[in-house]
Order: sequence, then C-alpha cells, then structure tokens
Amino acid sequence: MRVGIAGLAAMLCVAGCRNDQPLKSGLVTEPPLPSLTMRTLPKDASTICVASVRQRDALIAKPKTKTAAQDRLALDVLIDDVCR
Repeated sequence: MRVGIAGLAAMLCVAGCRNDQPLKSGLVTEPPLPSLTMRTLPKDASTICVASVRQRDALIAKPKTKTAAQDRLALDVLIDDVCR
C-alpha cells in the first residue's frame, strides 16, 4: 500500500514539474503601451500631436472602460497620422 501511494505521489510530482513553459494566450485584452508618450515627444512636435498624446496618456492612466478604450484607439490612429 505504501509503495502504491509513494509511486502515485512521485508520478504527481513529475507531472506537476513538467509544465514549466507558460501558456501563450492568443487573446489580447488591451492594446500595448504606446511608444510615443509625452516623455518621448520631440520638442518640435505640432500642437495637435502634443494635445492628442496628452489626452491619450490621460486615458491610459484612468480606469479602463469601453468608451475609454474606443477613445484610445481613435487617438492612436490620429497620433499615427499626425505625429509620424
């Protein structure tokens, strides 16, 4: 009986140790952090670019809501178009 329990414990330990690799989920819950922020803006950036980046940074700092996520996506498109 003890041999069976010890064998079962050893099998469970080996099975638990085999899962070393983290799971890679294909789902993305939010967009990645932007590379262009108020800190990384060039000094000669246009006022529309500065205002849009400032507004997006404020949205990132706020708690996440569906409206904020939609606004952030719209600002990302605007920033990509105007600032680059």
